[in-house]
Amino acid sequence: MGRLMSEACFENQAARRTTSQKSMLQLWFVANTVLWPLSIKVGERHVQPNEVLLVVAGTFWLFRSRRITTSSIKVLLAFLAYFLLSLAAAWAGPCVDLFDKSFSTALLLMLLILIGVEVGRRVSSGDWLRVQKAATWSLIAAFGGFCVEALAPAWFPNQTGYRATGRLSGLFSEPSAAAFSLVPCVVVLLVAERKSVRRRGMFALLGLLLVSRSSTLIALVAAWLLYRFLVKRKLKLALQIAVGVALFTALASTLNYELLLAPTVNRAIGVTAASDANNLSSLVYVQGWQDAWANLVRTRGLGLGFNMMGCHPLPDVPTRRALGLIVEGFDELNAQDGSILFGKVVSEAGVFGIAFFIAVICWWIRLERDMATHRDDPAYFAVAVQSALVFSFLASSFIRSSGYFCGSLLLLVTAVSAATKWQAQLKRQPHLLSALKPTHRAIL
Repeated sequence: MGRLMSEACFENQAARRTTSQKSMLQLWFVANTVLWPLSIKVGERHVQPNEVLLVVAGTFWLFRSRRITTSSIKVLLAFLAYFLLSLAAAWAGPCVDLFDKSFSTALLLMLLILIGVEVGRRVSSGDWLRVQKAATWSLIAAFGGFCVEALAPAWFPNQTGYRATGRLSGLFSEPSAAAFSLVPCVVVLLVAERKSVRRRGMFALLGLLLVSRSSTLIALVAAWLLYRFLVKRKLKLALQIAVGVALFTALASTLNYELLLAPTVNRAIGVTAASDANNLSSLVYVQGWQDAWANLVRTRGLGLGFNMMGCHPLPDVPTRRALGLIVEGFDELNAQDGSILFGKVVSEAGVFGIAFFIAVICWWIRLERDMATHRDDPAYFAVAVQSALVFSFLASSFIRSSGYFCGSLLLLVTAVSAATKWQAQLKRQPHLLSALKPTHRAIL
């Protein structure tokens, strides 16, 4: 009797651990898609609700398990080594401020990385498939925000300028932030096994193009089409999305070109001819690339140091001077975020930042090859979700930036942690088969 009770107790504890891990992954995803762009002003500072939520919930979640995987320790040691090197680079570099910001944010990011890696290592493939349900609810919440803004525009006074061009922002500060946050939700649905779920993602994408189109969204959709065609060889799906976007573009041009398409066209022209542009978004984007090169040169490839971008003196680049001439004080616009995450990482980590992106891209290509040769693996569609999140990070890193605590980077940490675990299991499979007796291998 006592043995049966102990076994039942063990099963209940295991079930609670499984539920806790599943819930933590859902929370991690929602917090890094819908919640991260929100901010609450507390005194002189703006506090991100997703950071507070993930730190509190994640710390409690880690404390309950009372164990940390070897992978997490290795990642933490690597980040700590990078941070110590970046401190040396910062002290030897041109910066005269932001040292306290660098130190405090490094500690916060280190804790979030630990939580993210642990979530990725512990959850199951089934938990990753349930992320598609979380993505659906996130999109429902976002579109609910769009509807509220359309019905009660007075509640959203800061988005008046965007509504004047026929674009809604809802819960987000601007349409580009909506695209940056919600595209991970869309791509997670587009890689689903079931056709009904993929169709749900298509409707969500077309809905975003209709009510909250932005240059960021258009660029991310273009990147997704290239990914599906060149990497996945999914010609049919790529053509379906391309035809849908083309029909939408033709319809928008027919209805009202100046209102629906001109802002995006002007943004693209501004990027290609920044010296003649008056489009602030285009100038800020180009400034991110120019800052990255200028910081790389003036630090001799070492970088400014972790989260030191925006420190004074700022690099003297042509677009910064142009922004200062357009509006006084705009020469520091997005100086700390770098306009694009790639530019921020390169500015702060130097050649090591370039090496980081090369490593992520090369690893992602290997992951796609492993997926192509193991399409019958039971975990295939779970890994497809993880690969889609890696795509979201890489694509957005060259299109937009919101610092290290943006959703795409934290989702990358969890996705890479889970995918490397799957790859390690693939490597062990031949050894497991060879260890079996010949009769058992024949049965398999």
